[in-house]
Amino acid sequence: MASDRLRASIVIVTYNGLRELTAPCLESIFKNTPGSDYEVIVVDNASTDGTRDYLKNLSDEEPRLTIVLNNLNRGFSAGNNDGIRISRGENIVLLNNDTRVTKGWLNGLLDIFDSDPSIGLAGPVSNSVGNEQQIFIEASEPEDIIKEASRWCDMASGDTFETEMLGFFCVAMRRSVVEKVGVLDESFGLGYFEDDDYCMRVKRAGYTLVCVEGVFVYHRGSASFVKVPDTDRNELSTRNKTLFEEKHRKEYKPRSLSELQMALIDSYLRKSGKSAPTAGMVYKINNKLKLLHGLRPPKGLIKRIRLSMKASYYRKLVASSAR
Repeated sequence: MASDRLRASIVIVTYNGLRELTAPCLESIFKNTPGSDYEVIVVDNASTDGTRDYLKNLSDEEPRLTIVLNNLNRGFSAGNNDGIRISRGENIVLLNNDTRVTKGWLNGLLDIFDSDPSIGLAGPVSNSVGNEQQIFIEASEPEDIIKEASRWCDMASGDTFETEMLGFFCVAMRRSVVEKVGVLDESFGLGYFEDDDYCMRVKRAGYTLVCVEGVFVYHRGSASFVKVPDTDRNELSTRNKTLFEEKHRKEYKPRSLSELQMALIDSYLRKSGKSAPTAGMVYKINNKLKLLHGLRPPKGLIKRIRLSMKASYYRKLVASSAR
């Protein structure tokens, strides 16, 4: 019944990595997410490093935690689907175990759904993600990264942008979206491209995807596959890329990370129109320009020249605005 619904169900899939990943992730959730209107569902894919005993003990102490202990590694899609199927939230958040959340993260993501019924998925900014959600961070340790990112969140509070893809290291979705679109495609196996596939399916159903720029979630990145041999990882990525392209060939138009970031800067300036950029906008543009400087340029000489010229122009523009 609807009256029994929680506001959110946070689903986390684990496979080993207890001390360096899962424990810090769960600690950050219960520390930075007060209240009792959410649940955390951890689906363990047959870990062998003590994760299962840790989860059993924690669930005895924490009433908001539910655990699912699989007898084999069912992969990212199937593991998340196991959690989604038993979830009770009006909204569902898929969260990697190599993340750490910050204060206000959950309400920050979910409040956006109240503002616009056309929004189907919402995600935060992060230090490590393969699209425009990534922001420039100089620090290298998780605590320092989170502290540095708080400056971005202050400057970007209330800002959002629409995007073509959201990283599933942390993504919020309405339950009604899942009921309409379905769960994740389990044919992608252990992982790779299942998140892009789901984004395409959600957009095809008529929803928009939004990044909430005032919310930051730390992401270690690539932790799920770090112990998988390179050959197996490459074979899986190639297989799943082919599967994804076969499903979405007519709709999928890939762009490099540098192109995506520059397009976002363009959108910032379009929003300001003829007005001078605000302090927050200048800060965000400078941040993105720093990030662009360290990214691999797009393929093609013309694209690289255009990107370089635009970046040079924007550096001069924000420099003059800051005077």
